Amino acid sequence: MTRLFMVRHGETAWNADGRIQGHTDVELTETGIEQARLAAERLRRERIAAVYSSDLKRASATGEIIAAIHAVKLTTTPLLREAFLGEWQGLTPQEAAAKFPREFAAYSQDSISNRPPGAERLEDVISRCAQFLAHVTKAHPDGGVAVAGHGGVIRGIIAAAFEVGPDIYRQIRLDNGGLSVLDINGGRPFLISLNDTCHLPGQGIGNGADL
Repeated sequence: MTRLFMVRHGETAWNADGRIQGHTDVELTETGIEQARLAAERLRRERIAAVYSSDLKRASATGEIIAAIHAVKLTTTPLLREAFLGEWQGLTPQEAAAKFPREFAAYSQDSISNRPPGAERLEDVISRCAQFLAHVTKAHPDGGVAVAGHGGVIRGIIAAAFEVGPDIYRQIRLDNGGLSVLDINGGRPFLISLNDTCHLPGQGIGNGADL
């Protein structure tokens, strides 16, 4: 059985400002570093053989903190990058609505079919998450694996594991530093926990614009 301990990266300044990040390489704030540290401490007693992360700084910095506790090398991969969000990257939702009123109105009605201009399709995010899942279950068929990722890719891994489409994205909330646990046993997925934030004292509503 492969057990995935999936941690959404800690807070960035753009999370705090509500800015759309996507592939923009924004670093963790001090709060984000502390969230990553607390998530790592939560995992200290788990048996973790490998730690993977996105190659974007906010996820890799989170992954490095987890990897250090378990004395393993962090492996980064672009398969775990957040969805590319096109021309809306760097904007707040309010700025996107003002600059792209027609597109934003369509997105607000159906965010799955109507992506930001130039953005990656969620089906493609799920496809690369499926590639990652196939690799990690083959490489670690009987062990624990930590994944430091983004809201979009953790949702994508869950969607890939259960072979469902992107509609599930709007039914999953993921806070910065939140922990979700997924088992793959004999090819069958079991979601053990979702967005557990009990290791984050005073955790409020999650920030960030996961589109």
